[in-house]
Amino acid sequence: MSDGSRDVRRLELPSCVESLHEAVDAAARVTADLEMSEDACDEVAIALTEAVNNAIFHGNEGVREKAFTVEFTVMDGMLDIAILDQGPGFDPAEVPDPLAEENLLNPSGRGLLMMRAMVDDVQHHFCEAGTRVVLRKRIAS
Repeated sequence: MSDGSRDVRRLELPSCVESLHEAVDAAARVTADLEMSEDACDEVAIALTEAVNNAIFHGNEGVREKAFTVEFTVMDGMLDIAILDQGPGFDPAEVPDPLAEENLLNPSGRGLLMMRAMVDDVQHHFCEAGTRVVLRKRIAS
């Protein structure tokens, strides 16, 4: 992948755990091609793991026949990773704060926090086709 012009790679995967591994492996190849630092590669992998888990288990409700897509786009010094599932969406503002005292011991609910901590920007888009989450990470020069 080149950093100068627009470059896109796209995967369409069934909603299952094996697809999570395939998406993270693809991200590792993309970040290696971009010669991103080891820390940046790890951050992308963590954020993508959270986003894909959400797509599989929340958006597509774990139904294997419901596909999701992962699209890697490089443009203007940024790596954008878009994850599109078939779910109806949600209001990110309504997600309970995982750092609130009453939520500290909950076994889940930290995905959005993790994504936001690992990449430069997280965007949510909702449409009839489903939920699209975009993870943006600056490519260090």
